[in-house]
Amino acid sequence: KEAKKRDKHPNPDLFVPVPFSPLPPTTMDSVIGLRYNGGVMLASDCLNARSILVYQHTLDKLIPIAPRALLGLSGPNCDLVNFSEYVEKNLTLYRLKNGDQLTTKGVANFARGELATALRRGPYQVNTLLGGWDATKEMTVSGSKAVDGPGKGSLYFIDYMGTMAEVDYGCQGYCSNFVLSVLDREWRPNLTEAEALEIVNHCEEVLKKRFLVEQGTFGVKKVDKDGISVVRDVNGKMVEA
Repeated sequence: KEAKKRDKHPNPDLFVPVPFSPLPPTTMDSVIGLRYNGGVMLASDCLNARSILVYQHTLDKLIPIAPRALLGLSGPNCDLVNFSEYVEKNLTLYRLKNGDQLTTKGVANFARGELATALRRGPYQVNTLLGGWDATKEMTVSGSKAVDGPGKGSLYFIDYMGTMAEVDYGCQGYCSNFVLSVLDREWRPNLTEAEALEIVNHCEEVLKKRFLVEQGTFGVKKVDKDGISVVRDVNGKMVEA
């Protein structure tokens, strides 16, 4: 493509290719995540909006991509659906071919790699939080194997540029301007599930009070040793365990 542009230029010797610079997602999504003792909890708003219009109030932005891996996404709905389905189908293919599934760290590295590769082709305009749970394992001569233990929940921050970091808590979208201070003050190691939900509720209260945009109901899900389950659905109804 650059060669064709150079040939069409009035003075090819003066042609300077302009590097492609993808723009960050600009939708006003909010995705919040934090680790607690035994799992990870993710919450997100449920609005499907563009510009000044809201198309839907019950969009689920917390997508299960593996039996014990949950992806929270912020970005345009088209990329949200495309990227989450692409990752989920590839993880399913891996599981069928190898008879095993990736750890949460493996899933995070795969997702990060796909976002980084897409930057130079057709970038996904999504920022994500990945939460997962892994069984306790011990190394043996023949490899690793699961043993009895509490397991571990882990949370990864992955942005649209392919930057990745393992975190104890995090958020994506405009909500980060308001709730990072809440998470920094209230998160601590060995939180219970009830305490984690209380922190999420506090973050929602801060957004409703401080944020210009009304984001409505937040859906909440958790991932632990029993898999992925809904804590609060997209209609704001608490789901009993």
